[in-house]
Amino acid sequence: MINEAPGKYYELRIERIFKHLGREKTSSLIISKDENIYYLTGFYGKDSKSMLLFTESDIYLLVSFIYFEQAKKSIGNKKINIVCCRNDKYEKLNEILGNYNIRSVGAEGNNINYSDFLKLDKLLSRQKKNLIEKSGIVEELRLIKDRYEISNIKSACKITDKVFKSVVRTGASTVRDLSEIELALKIEGLLVKNGSDGRSFEIVAAYDGNSSMPHYFPKDIKLKDCLVLMDFGCRFKNYCSDMTRTIFAGNYKKCAKFKEIYDIVLEAQRLALESCREGISSSQLDRKARKFIASKGYGENFGHGLGHGVGLEVHERPRITMESETVLRENMVITIEPGIYIENFGGIRIEDMVVVRKNKCEILYDSTKEFLILV
Repeated sequence: MINEAPGKYYELRIERIFKHLGREKTSSLIISKDENIYYLTGFYGKDSKSMLLFTESDIYLLVSFIYFEQAKKSIGNKKINIVCCRNDKYEKLNEILGNYNIRSVGAEGNNINYSDFLKLDKLLSRQKKNLIEKSGIVEELRLIKDRYEISNIKSACKITDKVFKSVVRTGASTVRDLSEIELALKIEGLLVKNGSDGRSFEIVAAYDGNSSMPHYFPKDIKLKDCLVLMDFGCRFKNYCSDMTRTIFAGNYKKCAKFKEIYDIVLEAQRLALESCREGISSSQLDRKARKFIASKGYGENFGHGLGHGVGLEVHERPRITMESETVLRENMVITIEPGIYIENFGGIRIEDMVVVRKNKCEILYDSTKEFLILV
C-alpha cells in the first residue's frame, strides 16, 4: 500500500475532465453517478443522488442536507463548491447555471433516469440552454487505474486471499456443518475481521447442483459430501475485489466427475492468463479460454463472458466477452473467470483478478487453484 495522499490523484483527474471539456468544446458537464463523483472528489455518498457540475472554470457538488457534513469532511479540494440542497437539486442546479453564459449542458445519460432528464431539459430550456447526452467520459478515465487505485485494489485482494485460506483451514467437518447462507455470512464476517470495509457484492456460496447457477443466492441448505463454489470479494477504501474458488468437501469418490471438469476450467484459465497483456483485444482473450472449453465438449456450458473490469465497482468496463473489441491497456484491472455449468449436476468456476501489464498480467491472488478436497 502506497503512503502518498490521494488528494493529488483527485486533482489530476479533475484536470483531465477540464481538458476533455476543452477538446469537445463543451461548456459544462453534470456527473450523477456516485462512483464517478467519488473518483473525482473523494466524496462517496451511496445512492445519495448527488450531482457534480463542471462549468468552464468552476466546480459545484450538490448534495442533500443528509450528506452535507460528510461531503465537507471528504473533500480536500477547496476549488469544489459544496452546495447543500434542502429542496429540489435540479432547481438549484438550474439556478447555478443561470449565472453562466452557457449554451449547452452535458449530462451522463446512462446515469440519470428519463423523467429527471426531461425535468432538467425543461428547466434549462427556459434559459435557452440545450441539455445534451454525454455518457462514458469519467468511465473512460476509470479504465486505466493509477498507482493509488491499484494499491487499494491489491489490499482488497490480499484480504480476500486471507479469507479463502481461513475457510479452507476450517476443514470439511466445519464447512459441512454450515448451510450455504451460514457459509456466506461466515465469509462476510471474516472479510470485515481482516480489515475490509465489507463485502463488494452479494456473496455466492453454492453447494453441488446449486453451483450451476452463476449468480445464485445462498439458501438454508446443508449437504454432507458436496462441491462448494464460493464467489466473494470485499471493499477497501471503496475499491473492490472479486474471487471465485471451487472446492470439494467430503467423500472423494463422489467428486471424480467434478475433478475432470475442474481440470478443463483450470487449463482454460491458464491459457487466458498466459495470453493476457497489453495489446490483446477482449474478444481474443475470451476466445483463448472458450475455444479450449469447446474442444472438450463443454462449449454450450460456458455461457457468460470471460471477465470484466473491477475498481470502484465490482463490474465495470472493460467487458471481456466475445463481442467486445476493447483492446487491453496497461494498468487495466480485470477478472479472468471461465466456468462450466451443468444443470442439476453442478458448476465450476475459477476466478482471478489481474493487472494488465506490457507483456503479461500480474495475478493479484496467491490462493491455490489446485482441486482441494477438504477432509
